[in-house]
Amino acid sequence: MSKSERLLFPKNFKYVVYAMLVMCAVLLVETLLGLPIGRLGIVPHSTAHLTGIISAPFVHGNWPHLIGNLLGLTISGYIASRLPRFKRATVFIFLTTGLLVWLFASHANHIGASGIVMGYYGLLLGSAVFHRNVIGILSFVALIVATYYANINFFATLFDFSANTSSASHIFGFISGLAAAYLTKSPLK
Repeated sequence: MSKSERLLFPKNFKYVVYAMLVMCAVLLVETLLGLPIGRLGIVPHSTAHLTGIISAPFVHGNWPHLIGNLLGLTISGYIASRLPRFKRATVFIFLTTGLLVWLFASHANHIGASGIVMGYYGLLLGSAVFHRNVIGILSFVALIVATYYANINFFATLFDFSANTSSASHIFGFISGLAAAYLTKSPLK
């Protein structure tokens, strides 16, 4: 891959694309076969739903829910995939968000990738603050600009307490992203 191709399509972004394809496949299977895949979400304090920590981000309630998360993942994942230690940070965000939702969220079936999307927001903000490098700052500014033009309000999304939204996933995802940025920062020289 040439340098110009890497600028347009960061190497790590392919993992975000793979995850989005799995999300589409899961909803397609649920739609076509009528399988109750929605039960693979996180139900707090239910040991029967511990697997939801891994499966919940891939499960969506309907096509508009999935499309909204795909848009957020495309924007935030594309920008975040340019950061150093992106894969490590993604695994941390993925597991920590799910675990925090399982431990502390209200009793409901929490599904969708919005916790990961907000985790990438937190990662980008945290990179700008904790890493204090030009890439981190420019990445966060790019995220704000891109979401503004995509008509996505960051604070309205982060603090969305509507009935059909897992606000816990949003908030814990964002916190996990901040923590990932802090934990993956390089030591000062």
